[in-house]
Amino acid sequence: MGHVNGRLVHITTGCLLLVASVGVTACGEEAYTRAPDVEASVGDMELRDIQLAPPPEGVYEGGSAARLEFAMVNTGREEDQLVGVSGPDFAGVVVDGAPGSSSLPIPIPPGETVFSGGPTGPVLILTGIDETLRTAESMPVTFTFENAGAVTVDAVVSAPLRLTVDRYLREQRQLLN
Repeated sequence: MGHVNGRLVHITTGCLLLVASVGVTACGEEAYTRAPDVEASVGDMELRDIQLAPPPEGVYEGGSAARLEFAMVNTGREEDQLVGVSGPDFAGVVVDGAPGSSSLPIPIPPGETVFSGGPTGPVLILTGIDETLRTAESMPVTFTFENAGAVTVDAVVSAPLRLTVDRYLREQRQLLN
């Protein structure tokens, strides 16, 4: 019987190693079909890190404007353009600082990333927000691209850094107590 138990141990160990090696092989970069921070995609366009800039005092009042921050990644071989930004909860969009333009469309070259809201990219301001929006609340925003088409996502209101630091300090105090 000892010989049978020894064989069973070897077979079981071999099976476990086989299962473990299959699990590990799926851990490489090729295992992902999309980057983990991609919030939406349509055609060859990916949208990442979509958010509304932190509002003063943590609240956007009805009728106010909010800066829309995001990254557009063109994974294709052809240039595309952002031709529209719309939504049911705001009146319109104003583009400030687009390279060579102060309005839509915004070109996205193939294989490139265009950041909105940063120091080098266009700044999109959503105007006429319908209702009060607080930190962590969201509203739907539709991005329309000339070639890729349209996609709707929820843009979340970011927390001001001050609120984020305050929350972190509170959590640390709770852990120490």
